[in-house]
Amino acid sequence: MSAKPYKLPLTTLLIMCLSAAMLGGCAVNPVTGKSELSLVDERQEINLGTQQYQPSQQAQGGRYASDPQLTEYVSRVGQRLARAADRRLPYEFVIIDDSTPNAWALPGGKIAINRGLLLRLNSEAELAAVLSHEIVHAAARHGAKSIERSLLLSSVMTAAGSAIESSDSRYGDLLDNGAQIGAQFIVSSYGREAELESDQYGMVYMVRAGYDPTAAVSLQETFVALSKNRASSWLEGLLASHPPSQERVFRNQQTAERLTERLGGNLIQGFDRYQAKLNRLSALTPAYDLTTDARRALESGDTEQATNLINEALRLTETEAGIHGAAGQIALASKQPQKAVAHFTAAIKINAIYYQYFLGRGFAHQALGKLELARQDFEASQQLFKTNAASKALAEL
Repeated sequence: MSAKPYKLPLTTLLIMCLSAAMLGGCAVNPVTGKSELSLVDERQEINLGTQQYQPSQQAQGGRYASDPQLTEYVSRVGQRLARAADRRLPYEFVIIDDSTPNAWALPGGKIAINRGLLLRLNSEAELAAVLSHEIVHAAARHGAKSIERSLLLSSVMTAAGSAIESSDSRYGDLLDNGAQIGAQFIVSSYGREAELESDQYGMVYMVRAGYDPTAAVSLQETFVALSKNRASSWLEGLLASHPPSQERVFRNQQTAERLTERLGGNLIQGFDRYQAKLNRLSALTPAYDLTTDARRALESGDTEQATNLINEALRLTETEAGIHGAAGQIALASKQPQKAVAHFTAAIKINAIYYQYFLGRGFAHQALGKLELARQDFEASQQLFKTNAASKALAEL
């Protein structure tokens, strides 16, 4: 009678798995100076961020293309802070064409701030507070740590049922799951320790770059007040992924006092300069508010109200791709494909690198029976951002 094969207890498998991970590598965090487990090296981290930067932008609303000078200004402030960071990465900064107040960072230094958040800030120093906070998330490997936790959990779950797979295979699988990984960093909240860390070191970077760190205090106070009011747009954006707290206000106050006491005055707030750069976008606020209301009316099924609101927005301005895009969606829902084509075409003339305008125009052309034009638009949409909707439409054509 043959002996039954010996099975290792689950606890032994877990210990073996964690030990293998620990042997995989430890490193010193470039921001905090702490020793920590490192399963994802810098090259992989940068590659992941680079691969997911464009898809993540597309998934969130696309780049804001109507005001290149504003984008250049935000990037200039970001690069000034990046030069003060403890870790050299290929940092990039873009504005996302979305009214939801939010900002996010991918591993490797790929950072974005929404148009909607820019309008809630009061000074260049507050902009610096937001961007430096995101820089620390990248520099201190907060995103990479999330990946490593997922790898460890995956390894533990695998160990319970089968042999541990090679780390190279896991890295390959991880980098292949790009769009899902990118979205995870944008919508998921960081832990309390990571948020406090980003506040603290972000303020240090602000001072190194010449900005007044008290702006980080006023900014966090604003976030706490908004969270108490439970403003839905804020809860969907920044407050959901970067939860504010009175503890963060208190910690920021302590950090600001320590930093300013040591360095004295002459630090930048930049109220007037910031407002001057935001003049154009601020003037468009009524039109964007109408567009938001129009989208909500469309979601509730009231296409007539949506049409009235978006027409009012277009009477205020025809310079914004997002407003034309919303008008195209409303026209499609109202079974007016010819109008939809005109609106989506206007959006594409302003911003030709956002997939949704090509996708919408493709559906409008399809409704008009112009199948070759529809095919071209669906393919252009797929080149920018692959979606099931475009794949299905192309298969049907």
